[in-house]
Amino acid sequence: MRSLRVLALGMVTALLVSACGGGATPAGGTSPSPSAAAKATCQSKKITIAVPVTPPNVVHLTPYVANEFGYFKDENLTVELIRFEGGVGSLRASASGAIDLAGTSSEPVIDAIANGAEVKVVYSYAPNVDVSFAVGPNVKTLADLKGKKMGVQEPGGFADVMTRIVLKTAGISDKDVTFVQTTTAGRVQQLTSGATDTAVLHIDQVKNASKQNPNIHVLTNMWEVLTDYQYSVYVVPTQTLKDDPATTECIVRALMKANRAMYDPANRQKIIDVGVKFTQEPQDVVADTFDALVKAKAWPQNEGVPKANIEGTIKSEKDFGKIKKDLTFADVVDLTIASKVVAQLGKKDFPY
Repeated sequence: MRSLRVLALGMVTALLVSACGGGATPAGGTSPSPSAAAKATCQSKKITIAVPVTPPNVVHLTPYVANEFGYFKDENLTVELIRFEGGVGSLRASASGAIDLAGTSSEPVIDAIANGAEVKVVYSYAPNVDVSFAVGPNVKTLADLKGKKMGVQEPGGFADVMTRIVLKTAGISDKDVTFVQTTTAGRVQQLTSGATDTAVLHIDQVKNASKQNPNIHVLTNMWEVLTDYQYSVYVVPTQTLKDDPATTECIVRALMKANRAMYDPANRQKIIDVGVKFTQEPQDVVADTFDALVKAKAWPQNEGVPKANIEGTIKSEKDFGKIKKDLTFADVVDLTIASKVVAQLGKKDFPY
């Protein structure tokens, strides 16, 4: 893993621990310095986390697992998960200050920061792209996309960006297709019914679409098209990191424990049950998808935001003309808290 910043200012940490009520010794890994690993213990409070997909897919389960497994409770937090129809809405809620932490795809965040938004990426629930570009029976090759109906969510959102990347690969102008907005829950039905010719789908959605209509197939897997590219991020307002870093630390610690829990075989059935409960998908689909994501190491065990991924996404947004400003990793990301939590919990064996 490329080097990440670790909070090592003893005076700041001492003040934080004093304000929040104590510290803890990290478990596992090389023992960090006391100032780097001192643990904030938050007072009992209610927090809100924006989740960008309604209902979630299996890859989005991290906050649900953290809640069901009691990790938020361990941090003295009562969480409300507020659902949005895509990352743009989730990000707007965060930027307004109405949300303690917001999950979203990375593109809206990068675009917003380029336009002056005061938010920072602090963590992730899935660093790498895990979606496929699925198509109906009238599309056999990339060239067949011309004149077709592209199923997307909100303009500038993840599905919209992925679709434009595929069109660019095919050498097809966005003026030669029709963009059809769908809901997150409705994009499978829109594709299987023929209302759209394409959809950007997660693994479980592809399985469901194929069950409903055997003529639905994957034209390309986006992880084969995009390598250095950040899928998801968690963001907070920059001011929150100044005014109340302890709450963000407590939330990130609960989420990191949930991401790590995905890899413990003893948790498999319980997590699948959580998935069935919240995704509203059949157990076999949830189980198969969960196993595939574990094998792919989809959920991060450590900080979760590789520098190469963020830089690759910035480049993609510039290439599309979505942003004009030159942004750096530091302009977008602040991993101070995530690195501190990794020091507390001990670094795990794969880097992101």
